[in-house]
Amino acid sequence: MQLLHKALQEELGELPGDIFAQLLSEKLNARGLKLSRREIQLLQKRILSGESRTLHLRRWRWWERQCIDLEFTDHEMQEFEHRLTRDISEMLPQVIDTMAGELATCILATLKRNWCRELQRPSRERASFQRRLFRRWGVSLGLLRMLVTISREYGASMNQELRESAAAQSPHLVESLTRLHARACQVVEEILVLLTAGFADGAMARWRTLHEIAVIALFIGEHGEELAERYVLHQYVESRRAAQDYVACQKRLGYEALDPGKVASVERSYEAVVARFGRAFGTQYGWAAQQLGIDKPLFTDIERAAGIEHFRAQYRMASHNVHANPKGVFFKLGLLKEKNLLLAGPSNAGLADPGHGAAISLVQTSTPLALLHPTLDNIVILRIMVELERETGQAFGDAHQRLVNDAA
Repeated sequence: MQLLHKALQEELGELPGDIFAQLLSEKLNARGLKLSRREIQLLQKRILSGESRTLHLRRWRWWERQCIDLEFTDHEMQEFEHRLTRDISEMLPQVIDTMAGELATCILATLKRNWCRELQRPSRERASFQRRLFRRWGVSLGLLRMLVTISREYGASMNQELRESAAAQSPHLVESLTRLHARACQVVEEILVLLTAGFADGAMARWRTLHEIAVIALFIGEHGEELAERYVLHQYVESRRAAQDYVACQKRLGYEALDPGKVASVERSYEAVVARFGRAFGTQYGWAAQQLGIDKPLFTDIERAAGIEHFRAQYRMASHNVHANPKGVFFKLGLLKEKNLLLAGPSNAGLADPGHGAAISLVQTSTPLALLHPTLDNIVILRIMVELERETGQAFGDAHQRLVNDAA
């Protein structure tokens, strides 16, 4: 689209001629000759055409006829360029702003009128793409769907059982593990939506969150109620940080100021938990500081303590699609070998890593629940999920290998 550029050329196209006519008029006035606008335009046209360096203007009043030699010096041409540059610099911002607004309004109105008709084409293309994707990945996606359905039903059952049996002894542990598991199921649903739409890189980014949930669930499940309580109460640290960020951005965003009473309440809650658990509790992962024996623990420390640090490489790969680092710009799961292509939409490649990763992390998040209340029924369901995770990973791997073979 070069509409703005063309319109800008038309708008400024007459500016050089106007400035030249102004200089020409000044030059003639200095010689005592005042010409009409029409005569100036005629003279300007003949000069710019290069017909002659000596021009004769014949006027109807024969007694006023005279011959004037005009010569443009280098200084005068420099003056012309200077005025042209100055006027363009002064006019350009306003011209662009006005024209851009007018063109944007006009083009947007046209797009809206035609959008209902145009919308049918990408809808048909998307439906056709998803049919092809399901032919290749349908089995593996179906198994992942089965796994998350079983896990969600298992979580609902465990939530009820735990609150009836274990909540009195370990209320914070039950609250943490059931909520983490529910969130894990939701994230897997999000991953499934992205995978079925052909967005492997987006699905991998969501797996990053799912892996973090699994790490926290395993770590809390292993160390019990005391650590779970710290995890729950660390909300006050996060709330204080959120309030500080809001206050810092509130004026510029035009948001209403926070209620001073609520801010004071958040501050009091923060001071209370820090006074109870120590200054290290006020850091990002301070709820794990005492258990790890580290004043300022990092997620990698918790990951290592949970025993699943061997997923660090996959986690880093997933992080590329979360942050704006160069690796995330140049590396795409949705591309196989086409390194010079720019992926700006869906692709039927790269679904294996986030799909299998989602199955693994969901089972990992489900495990602490079964260990908290290890009845025979719960152990059997967990074993079913473990076997289904293995089959899901195999199905995703087979589909990926067929894709690689077809692309070879």
